[in-house]
Amino acid sequence: MKEQFSSNNLHKLVCIGLLTLSSAVFPQNNSSVSVATAPDTMDPIIVTANRAPTLATNVLADYDYIGPEEIKQAGQTSLVDLLQRQRGVQISNGYGSGGSGASVFLRGTTNAQSIVLIDGVRSDSAMNGGPTWESIPLPLIDHIEIIFGPQSSLYGADAIGGVVQIFTKDGSGPAKVSVSTGYGTYGTSVSDVSIYGSTEGDQKIRYSLGVSETLSTGFNSVANNNPYGMTVMKTGYVQNAITGKLSQEWSKGQVVGIQIIQSRVNSQIPGFNTLDYYNNSTYYNCFTSPCGVPGTQQNQNAISQMGIYTLFSKNQISEIWHSSLQASISNNNGQSIQGATQYSPAYSPYANTKQNIYTWQNDISIGSDLLQLVAERRTQSVNTYQYDAVSDNNFNNGLSTTTAPPTAFSQTRNTNSVAGSYQLKRGDNLANLSLRNDSITGYGPQTTGAISYGYFFTKEFRGNINYGTGFRAPTFNDLYYPSYGMPNILPEKSKNTEIGLHYNTSNYEAHVVAFDNSITNLIQGTTSGCPASDTWGCAGNIGFANIKGISFGGDAQVGNLRLKGSITQQNPENVTKNTWLYKQARTLGNASVEYSRNKWIAGFGGTFSGQSQDFSGNDAITNSPYSGALGGYSIFNLYSSYEIEKNWTVFARWNNIFNKQYQLTYGYNTMGSNIFAGIRYAMK
Repeated sequence: MKEQFSSNNLHKLVCIGLLTLSSAVFPQNNSSVSVATAPDTMDPIIVTANRAPTLATNVLADYDYIGPEEIKQAGQTSLVDLLQRQRGVQISNGYGSGGSGASVFLRGTTNAQSIVLIDGVRSDSAMNGGPTWESIPLPLIDHIEIIFGPQSSLYGADAIGGVVQIFTKDGSGPAKVSVSTGYGTYGTSVSDVSIYGSTEGDQKIRYSLGVSETLSTGFNSVANNNPYGMTVMKTGYVQNAITGKLSQEWSKGQVVGIQIIQSRVNSQIPGFNTLDYYNNSTYYNCFTSPCGVPGTQQNQNAISQMGIYTLFSKNQISEIWHSSLQASISNNNGQSIQGATQYSPAYSPYANTKQNIYTWQNDISIGSDLLQLVAERRTQSVNTYQYDAVSDNNFNNGLSTTTAPPTAFSQTRNTNSVAGSYQLKRGDNLANLSLRNDSITGYGPQTTGAISYGYFFTKEFRGNINYGTGFRAPTFNDLYYPSYGMPNILPEKSKNTEIGLHYNTSNYEAHVVAFDNSITNLIQGTTSGCPASDTWGCAGNIGFANIKGISFGGDAQVGNLRLKGSITQQNPENVTKNTWLYKQARTLGNASVEYSRNKWIAGFGGTFSGQSQDFSGNDAITNSPYSGALGGYSIFNLYSSYEIEKNWTVFARWNNIFNKQYQLTYGYNTMGSNIFAGIRYAMK
């Protein structure tokens, strides 16, 4: 497929970028050049890009940052919807409300090609790849860092598209309490309570504890063009979550602690009992389309549970050597509860995944440079209960009326990793070099590396060039799922090159980044090379993808106004099939303006996306072909808050104010216009 960077589009993008940069760069002076060493409102501390606290102005990777104030203004917004408003990020919804089954795409890559860390610990499903976004509680999050591009040389497998790290609240200073509650459209209520702080003295104890609950009766998620024979169905959900941290500095520079996060989401989704596809003999023996639906549509329950439990020790060994030792358990469990039908009994398949992760990181200062050495062991295990059509005694005649034989398999794999990186600072020059080796059960060693260089033309204006490699290990679904998995499938591999220009001051920032990410051994479903028993196909390495693009972003504080915007133009291409990658738009962006004066804050923002492509097929009822095309969209939001008295704030948010009807998954609705209002008590 030919690249679609037409000269007109490219000229427009370059003009936007130059205007953004020129407005920010214009107020330069001829003072001596020096690398920034103190944070300001436009220069947060970024941890994820280097696995160490680094001023944003010194970060060579492409990044975005979501601060506490933006999260406070989120109201009824889910974590996935909040990420949609960031530069270079797209999302896809599932079949229900509350973010159930949602995916997040970083710069054209898939949900399984990026990793999520919560307070430094991976949270993902070894069964399907990627996190269960709906189980991560937004009300308990303090801030978020998004790092784009391959990060496997720092974090190992799956970091092809980037890393999203979520930070929960830390305790510091006198005890503070925060309480918030609100109610809105679709019967949605969001409530949370937090307490955090620290003791005084040399042996300081830091603590934080937060709980939240989100309830909603939901909206009709089945669209009129649903091709699977589904009809109108309202889907609600409930999410409960708790986070906690406790640590003590038992001696100067010596800290030991524990941290937990646990969440459970029960979402309603429309669907059919899976066994009906085989047990309804009329449907199963239908060989001339349309065959209709296999049974009665159900409002099923999809339950997702996420838990992370960590012990850590942070030790200042000497003036130049800081050591961090961490042991974590990360669980990610999912279950679908399907009711009995006239053809089949009740059915509740599940997939439970567990990771034991042990990490030892050593940061050694060498003058103004930093040498980092990491050793890690990760054990992934999956226990799943699924229907296996091949083992059904009556599979060939479709007459089974009893519980079909399940396939309950358990698998484990280990990853032993060593990594090293060096961060160099020399006057106006910055450079990073990193190398990592991951030895994975069944695959042997996987080696990745990255090198970056940055130069400060002035103390505000910097350029950089980066190159990095990454890989994605096949999921347990790719390897072992009954009648689909292929144990000999290979890991995906990527090579990414990018170049950027960045401008930062206390009131202005601007970013222009061009990137080129090539992914080989693309893992997808195929009918080629499959065993005869895999009737519906199998997993295979059948593709080569290339994602080229350019991204512009700007942020400016002008008096009482804060202006923020971004636009990304990309070519997410499946080169092998000469098609666009599924659900990836070529153009996307965001813009917002916020006004703050004394105790009042008001903001207006918009998100837009071009067309994208979902899977095509034939309608189950009419047999008419459908293209799977997803139209472009623009949605706009309003929000406001007012501090009625000390520590007390009322807030309101109106999402999708023009009630735009659009789809992120073909045949399924997104939320229409919705309003939310609440009150917050937060000690300062």
